[in-house]
Amino acid sequence: MLPDMSRAIFQQDGAPAHTAKKTQEWCDNNLVEFWTKETWPGNSPDLNPIENFWSIVKHDIQMMPTPTNVLMLENHVKLAWSRISPEILENLVSGMCNRVKLCIKRKGGYIGK
Repeated sequence: MLPDMSRAIFQQDGAPAHTAKKTQEWCDNNLVEFWTKETWPGNSPDLNPIENFWSIVKHDIQMMPTPTNVLMLENHVKLAWSRISPEILENLVSGMCNRVKLCIKRKGGYIGK
């Protein structure tokens, strides 16, 4: 999403795939900067733009016919993903400052929509 990925900060939550030793080692060796799960408040998934992204994808998929097999589900996900415009992605990222400020105001609590 950024032309210069050296400005990116990779953040993680408490998902087991993120906290696995091998994942942590890979991040240490390959990323300029990443934030571990300890950096983020536990009740603030809305500080991670990917959570809102997946919410948009999920909503789009729910409007499609119910998949009857894995291939159909995969196609639904790809279609929903392809429908997300660059403007929506920009809005998800550009809204971070306001979400962080609100999270600080609420002392790390859920900020809602």
